[in-house]
Amino acid sequence: MEPKIKIKHQTGSKTGQLEEFATDVRDLKIGRGNNCHIQFDPDLDDKVSREHATISKDGNDADTFWIEDSHSSNGLYVNGKKVEGKQKVYAGDQIQLGLGGPVITFDLDPRPESHIKKTQVVNIPPIKPTTVHNTAQKQTQSKTHPIQEPVKQGIGKETVQRMVLEERRKSKTNTLFIAAGIVILVVVGGIGIARRMDGRAGNTEKVIGRIEGEISGLKSVSGPKTPAEIAEENSDKVVFVEIAWKLIYTPTGDDLVHLFLPVTINGVARKRAGVFILTDQGYEPRLVTRSTNTDADYEPILGAGSASGFVVAPDGFIFTNRHVVANWMTAYTFPDETFPGILLDGNGNVVPDVVVTKEMVGSWIPAGAMNINNTFVSKMVDGVNLYLDVTFARNDSRIPAKVARISNKHDIAMIKIDIPKVLPTVDLYDNYHTIKTGDVITVLGYPGASPSQVAQIRSQDFFNINPQIVRIPIPTLSQGNIGRLVKGTSQSSDVNYYSSFGDSFQLTINSTGAGNSGGPLFDDQGRVIGIFTSGNGMMTFAVPIKYGFELMGIDPVIDSR
Repeated sequence: MEPKIKIKHQTGSKTGQLEEFATDVRDLKIGRGNNCHIQFDPDLDDKVSREHATISKDGNDADTFWIEDSHSSNGLYVNGKKVEGKQKVYAGDQIQLGLGGPVITFDLDPRPESHIKKTQVVNIPPIKPTTVHNTAQKQTQSKTHPIQEPVKQGIGKETVQRMVLEERRKSKTNTLFIAAGIVILVVVGGIGIARRMDGRAGNTEKVIGRIEGEISGLKSVSGPKTPAEIAEENSDKVVFVEIAWKLIYTPTGDDLVHLFLPVTINGVARKRAGVFILTDQGYEPRLVTRSTNTDADYEPILGAGSASGFVVAPDGFIFTNRHVVANWMTAYTFPDETFPGILLDGNGNVVPDVVVTKEMVGSWIPAGAMNINNTFVSKMVDGVNLYLDVTFARNDSRIPAKVARISNKHDIAMIKIDIPKVLPTVDLYDNYHTIKTGDVITVLGYPGASPSQVAQIRSQDFFNINPQIVRIPIPTLSQGNIGRLVKGTSQSSDVNYYSSFGDSFQLTINSTGAGNSGGPLFDDQGRVIGIFTSGNGMMTFAVPIKYGFELMGIDPVIDSR
């Protein structure tokens, strides 16, 4: 049976995709050019040259394959070693197209015997001395999240698996004892750890089990990344979000509006002022349905704005804030002309000598409205998004999104876009129990205060020839430190305490502002550890990413077994 060449995309714009080629292809070209067999995205995979490398079959040996650098700009690496000229490539080898570029795995199906036996020795490029973050020793990943694995520096997983297969084969043919000497060398942040394993025939499976344990424990830990490196690796994964919403009465779907009336306060006549009522929940606006009050003076309960988000799954799932995609579940900002307002009693009469101020209304939540058309209601008010659009960095195409899940206790939400292309994702890392005050962090997003860049799009549609002016989102980077860890709840033998702000990371960054909500918070390894949520002009806050992991799964909150 003639084997097939199988190419598995580990990172890059085609992460997770598998391509197959017949081995009779004379030269398998890799690059961004149109004539390449393994073709990469010309915009997203910009570290790949137009013709980066070529895989070819040996003319004299059908099981031998060669890979050659086609004078690429950023170099070619096999298992972490730079290729100089031309070298053999074996099934399971990891090929990287430029440092920091996409990684693919070369394989053959079925694997020839010669490829099973081969074990490649990897020389690691020297890494400058760095201070390794303590939290890197305790990496945890959600099983429900297909996170893009980093490029492993050291002996690759495929190489160790070949060692396991060889060990199993030997255990069947040897009748007495097997002397197994297997050395696994893992280079982590410039530190080498070597382990020697020996066993006899009866202990072979234990030896293999220990080897497989090493496979699952292989992690790539490098020195701290610069903000520029973090931005370069993740800008195409941070999206610009635009939203507009309105409040509705769910039994009919009718718009809900805030009633206004003319009023005289302290001898000063005003043409309109917001009308309020007093419920068990406090002061709230007098809401009526638009269709039953067509002649009334009113202000609709709605909103619009822009924010940030980031891709967490290759099939289009994106994290952002709850207050972004479900703004009706957040404190409402009334128009300036609403106050001072007037209060109505249960009979619809103005209560004299009561002037309603913004402070009296406080943080009113539209979704919690208790009175519609002067009637008590429960769970009959909701919001709907008029539009929810996602735009990728440096792009002019708005992609409609839909809400996938909204957290019921944290300022986190997950939205979904549907496009055929596999999307690059950020690397998520839960360091809630190891993060420390002072840790360096980086935020990416689209603050509204940043200067806008726009483009005039000339229509090619005969039926709509009007040009469009479209904002082109460019991510903004902000850097700082963890200023304080705000724990939502804590319990000890002596005291329990509760934070009204909830679990959050207080940041020293104050260069973000409105529009950056929902942006990713990176640690010094370029991993997302939180979701930027809010600021008060002097300091800012982020929600720990562990609550994002909760939103991606269905973990029970009560164990009834």
